[in-house]
Amino acid sequence: MNARKLHSSTQRKSMDTCGDPYLLQNVRYESAVCKKCHAAYQNKRWSLDEDLFNKMNECKDVNKVYCPACQKIKDKFPGGIVTLKGEFLREHKDEIMNLIRNEEERARGFNPLERLMEINSLDSGLELTTTNEKLAQRIGRSLFRAYQGRVGYKWSQDTKLLRVEWER
Repeated sequence: MNARKLHSSTQRKSMDTCGDPYLLQNVRYESAVCKKCHAAYQNKRWSLDEDLFNKMNECKDVNKVYCPACQKIKDKFPGGIVTLKGEFLREHKDEIMNLIRNEEERARGFNPLERLMEINSLDSGLELTTTNEKLAQRIGRSLFRAYQGRVGYKWSQDTKLLRVEWER
């Protein structure tokens, strides 16, 4: 029996087909701190470590910039839009908002750049904007898991934007 190693002709598909323009900016610095949220940039990663921020902020040569999340908030450039509708929302608004805040806090533990940008009241419900599409997706999933209802996801073809619609 001839033992040959089989080679697969398939390639892994990149999940990030159109990069985030805020993350792909040419970073000309090794370390930096965010002027607004106190995030620290080191080793090509942003973190919300307050001790690291204080240590880096004491250095005179550290760059003081806006992190990608704060820059998106400043520019009003959302990565996700979550629309909440229905009578259930009106009756349980406080519970739902607590769930959304908890989901944001959990997401920030994984990625400090995942944040809620704005919460706007609409005639039919609420509209939330997030800094990236992943947080919007997480909010939609957690609302569905906790309260059922209907949830729909619409990904944009040409930009990194996700629209989530939840209704009950």
